[in-house]
Amino acid sequence: MLEKASKTSYKPEKVSLSDSSPDVHSMSTTATDPNKSVADILRNVPDENAFYFYKGEGSPSGLKATSLREFLAQVEIADPASVQFHAQRGDFENWVRMLGDPTLAKQLQTVSSQNLSPEELKSKMLRVIRMRVGKLRKLAHE
Repeated sequence: MLEKASKTSYKPEKVSLSDSSPDVHSMSTTATDPNKSVADILRNVPDENAFYFYKGEGSPSGLKATSLREFLAQVEIADPASVQFHAQRGDFENWVRMLGDPTLAKQLQTVSSQNLSPEELKSKMLRVIRMRVGKLRKLAHE
């Protein structure tokens, strides 16, 4: 159900969030999407749906994330220019939407739209992702 936009990221087609059943192990849901459980958002995805970081067009960095937690860890070590490359293209928010978290996707889009240096952009992105992952982890353990 995902369409590969380029080698750098996946851009989801119109995905009906009700197509996937909630994880029975976690009945916590996000406020913005009652059909996606927190566990769904925090799940590991297969390699074909992973986020692959690039330094630029056609230049892979070797970093990959298959979950939101792993994504946070990879953004922490990614080159700021790589973060800027993906932010300008909307890659981060598209991938996060595919995971089922429109709230984080909107937050990342807001940060991406600001005219920031690569270092400032990476710093703000990290802050937003850390806060969201922390909130989701708390919800998952309620």
